[in-house]
Amino acid sequence: SSGMRGIISSRTLRLAQHLRSEGRVSLVLVSGMRGTTLLKRLPYLPRADAYACDAGGRIFYPVDCLGEYDGPIIQPVEYAGASSKDLEPFGIAEDEEWRGRMQNINAVGEDGYDDDKPIEKRRGLLWDFARTLQSQGFVLDFKGYSTCFRVNRKQQKKYIVDDAKFASLMKLIPPDGLATSVNLGCVDFYPSISGKRNACRYLASKFVASDNGDAQLLSKRAVCICDDDNDLEMALACRHAFIPGITSESMKQTIDDNPGHFTVTEDAARNIVETAATEEALIGALAMISSEAAS
Repeated sequence: SSGMRGIISSRTLRLAQHLRSEGRVSLVLVSGMRGTTLLKRLPYLPRADAYACDAGGRIFYPVDCLGEYDGPIIQPVEYAGASSKDLEPFGIAEDEEWRGRMQNINAVGEDGYDDDKPIEKRRGLLWDFARTLQSQGFVLDFKGYSTCFRVNRKQQKKYIVDDAKFASLMKLIPPDGLATSVNLGCVDFYPSISGKRNACRYLASKFVASDNGDAQLLSKRAVCICDDDNDLEMALACRHAFIPGITSESMKQTIDDNPGHFTVTEDAARNIVETAATEEALIGALAMISSEAAS
């Protein structure tokens, strides 16, 4: 992505499908975006085996949209090199087991799934904490989110939340049962059982048969492509991470502290930047997977 604008190339879309077909891997797209945004962007995103949004708090799968299906129908937008299969419409269904975990009153509760219900009336640990932050003068972004909320620096009233107060929020340790991460200069809060890493662990257990549980599946079987601070926990849990571009000093420090775990594909001298760097990351992931399959 590029800030608040999503940019994707046709080659990225083709490479993603090549990973699924030739690499015979499960492709999972994990994002901090809200569920309403995910639904709007699905026609432009690579067809995947699972999609996670709300910082990992909601998980969806593509399903057949024929028969008795009565949910939203996703019609992929045509792109250069797309096959007829790539452009077939599909439905989307939420993982009810994962949703059930989030709906525990000590996590999100059930009220967050009602977008019209104000925070004042939402029950659950996450919303209790949200009200605490509101009482301190913070403006919260929660519309369209079901299992998390965001505090955006740009939305704060400067005479109530100055730079120092916002900086303290970025370092705040939330109550037990909740977690936090920074994304695009915003602070996200969500249940500690959620988050991108935990969503990926859960999905790995769905896609990979294992007799030893899911604790080590990511470190043994998962490769990720990511680009922001809120990806780092997930990236470190995977066996390797490809980085199309370093977006913060903390990301650079993490990469420097873990040599061999990350591959940065951006190379301005060779004009491998933005979407070209994403394409290089996908090529690198496919090469790694293919090499291991052949050995």
